[in-house]
Amino acid sequence: MKKGYVSIILHSHMPFIRHPEVKDSMEERWLFEAINECYIPLINVYDGLLRDKINFKITMSITPPLMAMLEDEYLNEKYLEYLNKSIELTEKELVRTKYSKELNELAKFYNERFINIKNIYEKYECRIMNAFKKFDKLGCLEVITCSATHALLPLLAINPETIKAQVATGVQSYIDVMGHSPNGMWLPECAYTYSLDSMLKECNIKYFIAESNAVIYASPRPLYGTSAPIATPNGVCAFGRDMDSSYQVWSDFIGYPGDPNYREFYRDIGYELPMDYIGHYINNSGIRLDTGIKYYKITGKTENKKLYNREKAIEKAREHGAHFASCRHEQIGALSEHMDKMPIITCPYDTELFGHWWFEGPDFIDAFIRKSDEEWTCYELITPEEYLNNNPMVQCSSPNPSSWGENGDFSVWINPSNQWIYRDLHKCEEIMIRLAKTYKNPNEIQNRVLNQAARELMLAESSDWSFIIKNNTTVNYAIKRINTHLERFNMFYEEITKNNINIKNLTKIEALDNIFKGINYKIYID
Repeated sequence: MKKGYVSIILHSHMPFIRHPEVKDSMEERWLFEAINECYIPLINVYDGLLRDKINFKITMSITPPLMAMLEDEYLNEKYLEYLNKSIELTEKELVRTKYSKELNELAKFYNERFINIKNIYEKYECRIMNAFKKFDKLGCLEVITCSATHALLPLLAINPETIKAQVATGVQSYIDVMGHSPNGMWLPECAYTYSLDSMLKECNIKYFIAESNAVIYASPRPLYGTSAPIATPNGVCAFGRDMDSSYQVWSDFIGYPGDPNYREFYRDIGYELPMDYIGHYINNSGIRLDTGIKYYKITGKTENKKLYNREKAIEKAREHGAHFASCRHEQIGALSEHMDKMPIITCPYDTELFGHWWFEGPDFIDAFIRKSDEEWTCYELITPEEYLNNNPMVQCSSPNPSSWGENGDFSVWINPSNQWIYRDLHKCEEIMIRLAKTYKNPNEIQNRVLNQAARELMLAESSDWSFIIKNNTTVNYAIKRINTHLERFNMFYEEITKNNINIKNLTKIEALDNIFKGINYKIYID
C-alpha cells in the first residue's frame, strides 16, 4: 500500500546569452554544454522510460530565458555547429588514442555519445522544447515557469510594479511556448518574501517551490514541517525542500556525486592537449575551454587521476539510485506513522547538476525512477499539482522570508561585492514605471522603444549577474552585461523623452536582445 509521495523537481535555468555580434562567444557555450550534458540526456532518459512503460512523474521548471534560447534560430544553428565540431573531435581522438586500448574505448564512447545526442536533437526537429512539450502533454512531466529573467524578487520589493512585471512576463512567455498556463512557479533562488504571494495569486500561480526554512519557520508553525505544503494567506501553496534527500545529493561529505568512480569534472582535453591539435575546437582567441571530453574519474583527493570506467560508473549510478529510493521508502514509512494525511517529500535540484557537474546524474535519475516503479516501494512519484488535486486541504501559514542561498537569506545577491547593482536598477525601475504611466497612447516607434526599454531593464535584473560577481567567476562579463543593459535603457529613456529616436539603432538592439517578443511595457502599470 502506498503511504506517501516523492516529487522530483529540476530547476532548468541559464541566463539569456545571445551574441550574434561576436564571432565566437565563449559564454554561448554555457548553453551548448547544458544541452549536450543535461537536457538531451534527460530527454533520452524520459524517452527510455516511456519505451519501457515505466510509470513516472517528474517536474521541471524551464525559465523564460532558457526557453527563449532553446527556441532561438541563431542559437540552434550555433549549437548544431558546436555539436558537429564535437563529433569531429571525437573522430580525431579515435585516431590519436588507437594505441591505448582504455583511452580508445573512452574515445569510442564519446564518439557514439555525441552522435546519439545529434540523432535525438534531429528527432525533435532541432528544437528540444518539442520534446519537453511532448512529455508535458503526455502527463509524465509537468513543466513550470519562473520569473521573466530570474530576478531575485525580494530585492525588487521597493518597486512592487517590477515584481509584478517579472512574474506576469514569465507566465506569458510560458504560455507563448507551451500553449497553456503554468500551474507552478520556481521562485528564483527559492527566494520568498511576504509581498510575493498576492502577485503570484494575481497571475493564477497555484504553487511555488520554497527553501525548507520558508516552511519550517512559517507562522503559525506548520503541523507537518516540509512533509506537506502550506498555503499562504492568498491561497498560493508552498512546497518546502526536504533536507534529508537534499543532503544525499548536495553534501560535500556524503553526496553521491563525489563517488571516486564518477567522472572527474576538472580534467578535460581542452586544457591538456597541444594547441595546434585542440585549438580549432575551443575558442578562436586561443582561450582554453572545456570540450566535454574527459578521460578521468574522480579517483580521490589526488592529482594522480585514474582513467574513467564507464561501466563501473553506471553500476554505481544504479546503486545510488536504488539507495535513494530505499531511503525515500523508509522516510515515507516513518512520516506516515505520525501524519493524518499523505506525506510528500519535495526534492528540488538544479537540472545542471545532473549531467554537467555530475556526469552520471541522468543515469541516477533513470535508476531512481525505475526503482520507484517497483512494487516494494511505499511511495509514488507525483507532481506538486497532482498532490494538491489529491490533497486539497492545506494548512494556512505565512512562509518565512528566505532563499536556498548561503545562510538561507539574500546575502549572496546583495553584499559588498555587488550591492552597487541595486542602486542603478532601482533608479531605472522608477523611470520605467513613470514611462509606463506617461505614454498611454504611444505611436508605433515609441511603443517599440518602450518595449525594448522594458526588455533591457528585465535583462539587467537577472540574479545571475550578482551571483557571478559574488562568486568571483566571470566577473567582467557579468558587470558588462549589467552596464550594457542599463546603458541601453537610459539611452532609450533619453531618446523618447527628447523625441529623438534612432530607429536604426533601435532595430539593431531589438535583433540582439530579442527575448519576450510579445512584451507590453504597460505591464508596469496594468
